[in-house]
Amino acid sequence: MNRREASKAILGSALALAGGQGLSQPVPPAVRIAAPSRLSEVWADVGFQFAGQPALLVRVPPPSQPNPRVFMLAQQMYFTAYSRVCTYLGCTVPLPDREQNIECGCHGSRFRADGSLEKGPADRPLRAIRLELREGAVWAVGWLDN
Repeated sequence: MNRREASKAILGSALALAGGQGLSQPVPPAVRIAAPSRLSEVWADVGFQFAGQPALLVRVPPPSQPNPRVFMLAQQMYFTAYSRVCTYLGCTVPLPDREQNIECGCHGSRFRADGSLEKGPADRPLRAIRLELREGAVWAVGWLDN
């Protein structure tokens, strides 16, 4: 292999890595949020910090169809969690209102109580958090792909 071929091989490998074929984002450390009993009613919520961002854990009703953002973690109790950082301008969104909607005060994007997008200008839902039940508590263990 001559110098030119070696350079091409190195450049090709570097481009493949930069394109995401081998690079992975670091997984944030797991965070203990709360015992399921602390969210005894549907729509109860608990704020927490995950990966340096404000986040929210919400007990939701059973979904009518499969929803990758919703986890059944304890005796027919369903939960969702997401970052409260808006995907449009990075503002911190408020807690869900009485109708279980979230409206960003910066630009008016609306999200549902599970963090999914209802209307823009944002074009993506709030970043979902993977949940697990560990040692009798709900834990945030990583990001979900939206």
